[in-house]
Amino acid sequence: MIDNPAWRTIRIASKRVVARDLHLRVDGIELLPSEGPVLLVARHFHHLYDGCAVMATVPRQVQVLVGLDWVERPIALKGMQSACRAAGWPVVYRSTAGIERSVWLSALREAMRQSVEILRDGKILLVFPEGYPTIDPHPTPKRRRDEVLPFHTGFVRIAQNALDAGIPVRTVPVGFRYDERPYGWDVMMRFGHELPIDRSGAPARFAETARRAIIGLSDLEVGTTEQTSARPY
Repeated sequence: MIDNPAWRTIRIASKRVVARDLHLRVDGIELLPSEGPVLLVARHFHHLYDGCAVMATVPRQVQVLVGLDWVERPIALKGMQSACRAAGWPVVYRSTAGIERSVWLSALREAMRQSVEILRDGKILLVFPEGYPTIDPHPTPKRRRDEVLPFHTGFVRIAQNALDAGIPVRTVPVGFRYDERPYGWDVMMRFGHELPIDRSGAPARFAETARRAIIGLSDLEVGTTEQTSARPY
């Protein structure tokens, strides 16, 4: 049931964006649990369309873990922070560049707390472990359109903390394939089977397992696998 006014507004807006800009095909959505806490782990190709595709399609309330360090103007940052609070979306800063470390750590702890609470409430949390999309109005470290960056391990720690708290979270991978057309984008969004997580295992190992699964779901080749990032987000 979608019972949050902010979520209903976001879902309506997402549907409009998808109808206007994308020819979207969805595969495997039946693999997404119809209830209970879910951690959606997705490839990040487009800064806007990825999230819109998920929120326009999934018939459950979805919260998103958001990085806001790309917002440079203080007024704009405050506006984005207010919007995320209204939507119930946790906020992190992907690096400490230009941010006091104490602020970075405080945001990280609060985002972890909020993320676990979202899962405790039986909702869906969407995470993009690459941190950076391929297409973005701001600088991105990606060099090729088929590149999938090493995954940060924050999502694994969220899942492990939730499980340690007795929350039966299920981790579901999501792949995206984009093909540009004169009229917009052909987009394939594909959900995969749940990825069982080892509560005591190394976060980097599970992050790489998820990354390889998402590369396959996106119809890409794994190729040479870079070392998974050990940063929390």
